[in-house]
Amino acid sequence: MGDFRLGPGEVVRADLTAPLRTLTYPALELFALTGAFWIGIGWIDAGHLALDVHQRNLVVLCWMLVACWRFLLPLLRSRRQRFIVTNQRILVRAPKLRAPLDSIALRDVRGASRKRRGISLALVGYQRPLYFPDVPKAKKTVALIEESRPAWPSVQEW
Repeated sequence: MGDFRLGPGEVVRADLTAPLRTLTYPALELFALTGAFWIGIGWIDAGHLALDVHQRNLVVLCWMLVACWRFLLPLLRSRRQRFIVTNQRILVRAPKLRAPLDSIALRDVRGASRKRRGISLALVGYQRPLYFPDVPKAKKTVALIEESRPAWPSVQEW
């Protein structure tokens, strides 16, 4: 919560980040890449290939770079994703390294629903709802948003 400040009288009701299941594929990919690279390094160490120590170290460096690119970068991205519900607004940050924190006032939310492990928000001024994928505890979060937002007058009262 270091990059935003709460307003006066504002209370955080839910602070969520991406679920760990978003890292399943990158972790499996890391295991496969590590196995393939280190089998190759074992071949180099056994003397099956005529390579010197510097070339072996280059292969280890390539493994490290690929491991960072295919696992560490997705890990950092997913941990940066945030979905925060306060008593006055919803704060959302996309799963990117330098994504800004967007704020949606609860008074602008017409409705919230859960779709495919994500949350869909109908907002005033938007024809289509905004969809936020991979929000953990989506059902509870939708219920929290629905009870937190102010009631809109019915069409007959306009």
